[in-house]
Amino acid sequence: MAVLGLHHVLLTVRNLQKSTTFYGDLLGLRKVKEIPDDGVAGAKVLYALPDGSLVGLVQHQASTDQPFDEVNAGLDHLALSVPVSELPDWERRLDQAGVEYSPPAESALGDPLIVLRDPDHIQLQIYGVNPPE
Repeated sequence: MAVLGLHHVLLTVRNLQKSTTFYGDLLGLRKVKEIPDDGVAGAKVLYALPDGSLVGLVQHQASTDQPFDEVNAGLDHLALSVPVSELPDWERRLDQAGVEYSPPAESALGDPLIVLRDPDHIQLQIYGVNPPE
């Protein structure tokens, strides 16, 4: 038995439209499916990453208006890998969009990353990696 990889991550959001704009337009994730609210699970939008894994957004009917807080049990952050050479491009994109972020800094693993927050205060990392040769 073996885990083959990460299939998907589903993030609960307070405003699906606002988050769809952030993840699709700002981060450039490719939308592959919209799933309407079925009265139980809430409306969802799914994005495909180049490796085939998915990042999904869901707005539950029973959601509160409380922002995300990583000190509670559950998700701490989501890191999206990009070529390290593109980190300056990401800084320009975030600046142009008026998104607050940290300047590139060394991660605990030694790789450079940019830290920002989505509209629900979920911490995201734009994580610089060297593409395989």
